[in-house]
Amino acid sequence: MKTIIIILTFICSFSFYGQNKEIDKDCRIIQFVNKDSINSISKLTPIYNKRGFYLVTNGVYDFVIDGEKYFQSILLKIENDKFYISKNWQSNEQSEIITDSIAISINQEIQIRMVSIDKGVGNMPTKTNLKKYNVTIIPTDKYCRFENVEILSKSGKHLGHYYFTEIGFKKLKIVNEIPFLCEENGEFILRRN
Repeated sequence: MKTIIIILTFICSFSFYGQNKEIDKDCRIIQFVNKDSINSISKLTPIYNKRGFYLVTNGVYDFVIDGEKYFQSILLKIENDKFYISKNWQSNEQSEIITDSIAISINQEIQIRMVSIDKGVGNMPTKTNLKKYNVTIIPTDKYCRFENVEILSKSGKHLGHYYFTEIGFKKLKIVNEIPFLCEENGEFILRRN
């Protein structure tokens, strides 16, 4: 029941935030499929589920690649056999600043760490197990890019992104190299590494 509520919330929130735009013909996603899953791959969503999920461009993820941490990294671009992330991005009032681009081969050991935080209360983070998931890049006719999100706070207006967590997407901004999880009841500083 909880999964159904999360999926419905996700669908409604993206309709509300104007996420459902025309699909790009060169659309690709990074798919994590549990090797023991008997569910259809077509049922996967961008929301975490132990059976599988997929990553989309312009989302923010906590990557662990070949054992190295790239927390709160934005997914810039997905190609046939590699993807690009930025660990160093900043929220700004009118735009964002991206100061690096790191290319990752799909053949590297790729894991996703997930925080479980809601209303400022969090549990221990978890991450995908290398032995349990097949990680591939596939072309898709599904939605494959998040739009930026406007975040209003006491400090002003910032462009932010949707941040992948174990319990759904949260709004995230990075100001002066500090990541802030932005929720209705306030902003909470996250650990970077």
